[in-house]
Amino acid sequence: MKIYTSSYRSPMPKLKQDTMSTLIDIVVEDIPDVLSKRDPNHDMISGLLFNGSITPEGLIHNTIFRLASLEDAEKLGITEAYDVQGQSAYYQIQQYYRLNPVGDLFIMATESTSYGELASNANKMQEATGGEIRQMALVFSGNATFFDTKLAIQEAQLQVDNAYQNYMPFEVLVEGKGFPEVYSKGVSALDDLADYNANNVSVVIAMDVEDAMKYPNTAAVGMALGAVSYAKVSENIVWAEQFNLQGKGFLKAGLIGGKEIVTQKDLKVLNQRRYVFARKHVGVPGLYFNDSHTATSGTSDFAYIENNRTANKATRLLHKALLPKLNSSILINANGTVALSVLKGFEVICLKTLQGMMSSREISTFDIFIDPSQDVLTHSELRIKAEITPIGIARKIVIDLGFKNPFRLNKQERLHSN
Repeated sequence: MKIYTSSYRSPMPKLKQDTMSTLIDIVVEDIPDVLSKRDPNHDMISGLLFNGSITPEGLIHNTIFRLASLEDAEKLGITEAYDVQGQSAYYQIQQYYRLNPVGDLFIMATESTSYGELASNANKMQEATGGEIRQMALVFSGNATFFDTKLAIQEAQLQVDNAYQNYMPFEVLVEGKGFPEVYSKGVSALDDLADYNANNVSVVIAMDVEDAMKYPNTAAVGMALGAVSYAKVSENIVWAEQFNLQGKGFLKAGLIGGKEIVTQKDLKVLNQRRYVFARKHVGVPGLYFNDSHTATSGTSDFAYIENNRTANKATRLLHKALLPKLNSSILINANGTVALSVLKGFEVICLKTLQGMMSSREISTFDIFIDPSQDVLTHSELRIKAEITPIGIARKIVIDLGFKNPFRLNKQERLHSN
């Protein structure tokens, strides 16, 4: 018997026996003492996938290391000196832990020679960690145009789709490589990422103006990864009260290549075309993301990172809760419908599972429905519909402001009294 659930997205696709890739070329290693420092919140578990050289200290290709601090990376030889010839792994890890000091980070170095090839390792890395990764950043150190970025986005979405089939959903953050060349032709020359239909991929173009001199074709994707991992699944990384980005390694907001956003028109267009960058707010110190866009239509259910992370968490929790019921007996009434006791049993499991998310204010409410008329005897499968209502985000606050004249008000009151 198969059990299917749908949580905020289309019903889960059927599992195929050949969907799991071979893992003999991937090794997972823990840095000593990492377990004792690790935070128990699985929502913050992240991945950093990059291409780079091995080190005498122990960094090996296609080997996954689990870090709990920047110092753990330095023990592997990933230091500031490691960042040469377009490499930015140290900078990205540094920024990740600046935004999330208790972050839980898997890293893997590859020998990939193209941005798309690097992205093709994402699901392999996810499977090797047992599906632990909730969000992943891709960092490519070779030459890359924005067309290469587009190919990487497409490949990354395919990787996420494959992982979802195996109940290992995650979000991907990519650098907008080649952005400066396109942007130099004018903001109108930039692609509208809404047309990419990459529901689970976000394109980061934010970069510190000064550090862009050392990293000319690099985005601060590690900083974005740190912010996402630090946030509750329902929280927007743009929340000004919680996510001030300004600090060491990101003191002045710019774009890839170091160019500052000089006009409000450009800022508006970049936001409308769903790029993720950093900006200032008038009258408030600090730097903040513009939004948590994904590379898909703004009207999509999957238009924002927090929506996807919420749905991903619900998917994982429901799958885990229902898995013990796989191949269990299902009582059928004389008319072929599913017995009420069976329906109630499955409903209770789902209710208890999602109630935890509601109590944690990760969802607003939810509803469970199991059609009793479905033909379980013929298909040997039970379909459960789970609908969740996400937490709302105040992307805009509108204030109706006007003047009040107490004298005029008092005069009107006196007239009415007479």
